[in-house]
Amino acid sequence: MTGRQWTVLVVLTFIALSCAPQRQLIKKVRTLPPEEVINRVLERNALIRTVRGNGEITVETREASNSGSFDVYLKKPDSLRVEFRGPFGIHFGTLALSSEQFLFYNRRNNTAIIGKPDGTTLQSLFHLKMRFDEILNAFAGEFPLHQNNGSLARFYVDQDLYVLEYRDGDGMREYRIDGDNFLVMSYRLLDVQGNSTLTAFASRTTDASDIPMSSLLRIIFPKERRSITIAYDDLQVNEPVACSFILPSQVEIINQ
Repeated sequence: MTGRQWTVLVVLTFIALSCAPQRQLIKKVRTLPPEEVINRVLERNALIRTVRGNGEITVETREASNSGSFDVYLKKPDSLRVEFRGPFGIHFGTLALSSEQFLFYNRRNNTAIIGKPDGTTLQSLFHLKMRFDEILNAFAGEFPLHQNNGSLARFYVDQDLYVLEYRDGDGMREYRIDGDNFLVMSYRLLDVQGNSTLTAFASRTTDASDIPMSSLLRIIFPKERRSITIAYDDLQVNEPVACSFILPSQVEIINQ
């Protein structure tokens, strides 16, 4: 190829590239007021009536770290059944929760522990203190939104996420919200000294029944050095679920 031919080729290539459609990076504009952002999150949450799925669960505490698989059946606002395989030193077990009762059945030794859903029974079993509503929210991938509790201290946009900070006498609550799907991607609780008492993250957004859902959730309690991670392999929303559980005959019941 002569020098003249090479020059012509370079010029033609430059013209072709200049005329080709160029992909433009469009910066997302987040202009909603805080009240509307919260309302959009609540509207999305209200679309979810049931959750059915399976995956892996990991619980880490000061005493030990346990992981295994699970199947979950959840019906809002107050019913949950989780079938465990492997974690907590058990072969197979069932956790059934309602707003009135905590029940954990261990199939291996045919025992059932029954108590109140206030976190005390769960802590005695797994060294993990979580209330009924916290467990329900964890499997549903939701975080408590108390818009009327405390005053909005800051509202801004950071890395395409709406950030809302509320302050009250107990400290601060921070939400980071995806402005496209209106999923809460992180949630923090800080005490009056500014120390984190709870940090939660959501990721791996997927569309289950056309509703955006987070399939990976991690909740950390820094002071107690404990955490729970829920990783869904399959997730279905608003499908029929059965949350009730009937104990077999001759089971040994332990009341707590």
